[in-house]
Amino acid sequence: MVRVYNCHPFSSQLIVPVQHQPDTFCCGRDALFVISAGCKIEAFTVTGAGCEPICTFASLGKVQKTTYSEIGDYLATIEEKNKVFSLRAYLNWRKCPAQGKSRVGIRMVGHVLQAPFKGAPKDQMEIVEVPLSEPPVSISCCPVKGDLVVGCHDKVVLFRLKEEMMDGGSPVLDFERFLIVHVSLNLLEVAFCNGCLAMITDLEVLVLKLEHVQKMESNGQQKTPQEAVPVTKDICKGEAATLSYGQDEFVLFQSPLELLGEDTSGSGVSVSLEWTGVEDLTTEMQNSLCLRQLLYRRFAPDLSHVYSVEETSLHSLQLLPMYSTGDLESESHPGGKEKQILSLFCFFSLPHVGYLYAVGNMVQQLSIYNYPEKAKQAVLSPQFLHVITRNNLQCYTVRCSAVAARDKDPEMDTNNKACPPFFMPVCALRMQLFIGLRAACHSRNNLILLAKAEVHVQARHNESKKGSPQNVRAITKTPSVTSEPAWNLYCLQMIPTVQLCKEMVDYSKRYKDCSPQSYVHLLSEAHLMLKAALLDPDRCNQTDAEELLSAFKENCTQLGDCFSQFEMDDFHLTLPYYKMSGMSLSELISRRPSWENGPQKFGNGFMYYLKHSVYEEIEEPLSADTANQVLHIFKLAEPTQIPHVLCSPCMRNVCLRTAWDHLERLAAISPSALVTLTKATVALRIEDPQKYQMAMERYTELRLVFGFVAEPNLLRHHGIVATELSRELQRTQPGLLVAAFVALLESNKMKLEEADLFFKTLCEQDGAEENEEETPQLLVDFWEAMLIACTKEAVIQVLLLKLVSLYIQRTARKLQPDRTPLKTVEELINSCGHFGTIFPWIHIINASGSHPQGPLQDLQKLQSILCGSSINVKSVLPLLHQLPEDASPGLSIHVLCGTRLGECERVTEQLLDRCPEAVLSFAKCEMQQEKQPLWWKKLLPELCRRTRGAGGENRILVSSLRETLAVVATTLQPLDFLSMLPDDGVAPFFLPHLLQCSRKNSIT
Repeated sequence: MVRVYNCHPFSSQLIVPVQHQPDTFCCGRDALFVISAGCKIEAFTVTGAGCEPICTFASLGKVQKTTYSEIGDYLATIEEKNKVFSLRAYLNWRKCPAQGKSRVGIRMVGHVLQAPFKGAPKDQMEIVEVPLSEPPVSISCCPVKGDLVVGCHDKVVLFRLKEEMMDGGSPVLDFERFLIVHVSLNLLEVAFCNGCLAMITDLEVLVLKLEHVQKMESNGQQKTPQEAVPVTKDICKGEAATLSYGQDEFVLFQSPLELLGEDTSGSGVSVSLEWTGVEDLTTEMQNSLCLRQLLYRRFAPDLSHVYSVEETSLHSLQLLPMYSTGDLESESHPGGKEKQILSLFCFFSLPHVGYLYAVGNMVQQLSIYNYPEKAKQAVLSPQFLHVITRNNLQCYTVRCSAVAARDKDPEMDTNNKACPPFFMPVCALRMQLFIGLRAACHSRNNLILLAKAEVHVQARHNESKKGSPQNVRAITKTPSVTSEPAWNLYCLQMIPTVQLCKEMVDYSKRYKDCSPQSYVHLLSEAHLMLKAALLDPDRCNQTDAEELLSAFKENCTQLGDCFSQFEMDDFHLTLPYYKMSGMSLSELISRRPSWENGPQKFGNGFMYYLKHSVYEEIEEPLSADTANQVLHIFKLAEPTQIPHVLCSPCMRNVCLRTAWDHLERLAAISPSALVTLTKATVALRIEDPQKYQMAMERYTELRLVFGFVAEPNLLRHHGIVATELSRELQRTQPGLLVAAFVALLESNKMKLEEADLFFKTLCEQDGAEENEEETPQLLVDFWEAMLIACTKEAVIQVLLLKLVSLYIQRTARKLQPDRTPLKTVEELINSCGHFGTIFPWIHIINASGSHPQGPLQDLQKLQSILCGSSINVKSVLPLLHQLPEDASPGLSIHVLCGTRLGECERVTEQLLDRCPEAVLSFAKCEMQQEKQPLWWKKLLPELCRRTRGAGGENRILVSSLRETLAVVATTLQPLDFLSMLPDDGVAPFFLPHLLQCSRKNSIT
């Protein structure tokens, strides 16, 4: 569907002052070539004032088709002389005088003039003959590199534009044939741009991509050129041909088909490559380049109109690149820097329908153009599609900038930026009457038109009706001067983009009330035209860049107004468009009319934008007037959002008395913990402790925690900045503050690093932390509480390591916490499975030493964690150097880590050396089941040896030995027990245990 409007994309219409009747013409960015039937070529420069003549020169034959390349500044033509078609390129044509009399050098491609003619190519025009084995059908130039592409009957020949240095150091342009693409199609037109090759037949379109093999890697395997381009010589003939004849002379057409991307390989079209040129270069390119099919489409003839099959064929094939802003290269020689293509588009047309595809980062159909009349030619530009019929010039909008904007900016289609979609219906801006239109060409900001109006149109019309051969012969036999066509070559200058957009905005206002969709559509069209102008390096390098940007921001404001006021499904686009407008919330609110008309004044889009703007924590606080207006808006439109609004830091300057009144009314209608907590915040700010206390006592701590989860801004702004309520809770209810942050972390409202930074900042503001290296106790309480509630293993290990590191640091340095901890070690053991019950032998070690100044709670918490099964002990080992083994705290931690790592023998020796009174308790805890043999194989002999060495003075060793013997006697057989006894021992000492062992065995 095409929407039809009536805007004026052209600002002026000038006549090109050609001397001869034009037969064909072509143009580039600032050059126009007009070719007459008498082999005269007139060159003009296209400016804002019109077309000014440059020079005139002659071709060697009748020009059938022509193209111009800005890179290299050359004109390529297909010429016919004596029924022989040839391809020629005209270089240095600007050296020709206006009279057309100058020296001309003619040479074959690949044969550069050498001395004694050095320097001659700079002083005269050159004609380069390009020999071909078949007659050329179509030609095209690459707008990025200047390469020349020639289409023949069933193949495409690619020539590389290169520079040759002469003896005198003067560069000379030349062409090198490097690739021939054979296709099983009867080609009509070809187009080439930066490795992308497009071709059409009567009813088929094929687009190929010449690219490096490395770019086609898939699943770790590299494709070969043969895999990328299927060479199928034995394909069915019916698949290659779109039209065939049946046995009864019926014309058979294949069904329409469209294939995109990887599916294109199933088109049935045979494609093969023939590398030519220098051998070493050919070998390198064969190994690194291949062709990949991007698009294939087959049409059925359009028989709905009274035209012959020949008049339904495809035409106007074009490849249109869009460049990154600022990448325009002013140099005209191939040695300059290549332009960086942002997006690439392919256009082709049937007589009544045109098709636009994106063939760059994505391959997708963008738009379909339905013409009211049969089109003779269509010309595509980044902003418009110009279509000429017999008597009409039609101007359509295009969607190229919508695709390019998304290719350029990854933030497009987010809350930060937006752009109208490429699938938006296209529109016809203008249908302008011309008589006898024949051809059109686009040159920067100008459109060149060729019109030839025949005098005897009515006679010809009557002829066609009668269909009489005699009448045809009678008319053609009568020559007449008046039957010669009257012709004109027009230069239509495009209106400046800003001016056209203003006209479209004015035109759209007539639809604002009756058809809001059409109003938004026209504004979106203006947005895409401005976006295309901003992406155009030609325009952005001009002085009107600031004007374009200003118009673009104004258009974003207008689109934001549309989505904010009208009831539309995509009302969320209000936010990105208002953001792109560059206007602040205060400026946008001040633009709105009076606020006293009720909640229906504010659409979903505006409220969506307002909520995001307020909740996204604007850096600068709103003024008092603006903040009060925002509060009034929410009172009328969404009163339940008032607590969230008041908690935003940008509402700092709101009237607190008014806010309290709104909260009181809301609490009466819809009470909740969130409303109560917001009232408490307002009470703190107005310094009313009684109202604060009443609000905080209304709900239990659990309900209040739910309120904090519903609105985290009650506690912190900008992630880490504490609010008045947070500081008050730190002083009066630290447990509630810690529980709230645990809930925020568990509900993914914040991250652990943010919470750590918040507590550090909070305690610094409170003056509780004098040393930056010390960790505030409130943060430690949060870690401990988080460890109780957390279920994510990765977070648990991080928290355990944080706590272990802190406990070790405090124990080693004998630091006391800055406040009483919220949880004792007994409470942590009872409520958290990561804190294990402290082993009895650890208590014995603790009792063996005194800690008059040490933090006993931190040591016991550290021991409890190491007694648990959650901590990875190996991660603790690098921290143990802070605790020496000669003191009981360090000894307990070292032996705990050794025990957890299974080093019972080493731990036994440590205890015997440092704390023998804990040996037996350690053995009872750790030397059980599979480790029980350690009692008699390790502990018993070692106790005997140490007891004998102590001379009986060490009662602890003797007592441990007796208890060990008692355990061993009840476990082993008498003979095994005897074998374990030292052979130099005192028999009376061991006899009671041996007797006990014998009695146990006699009973059993």
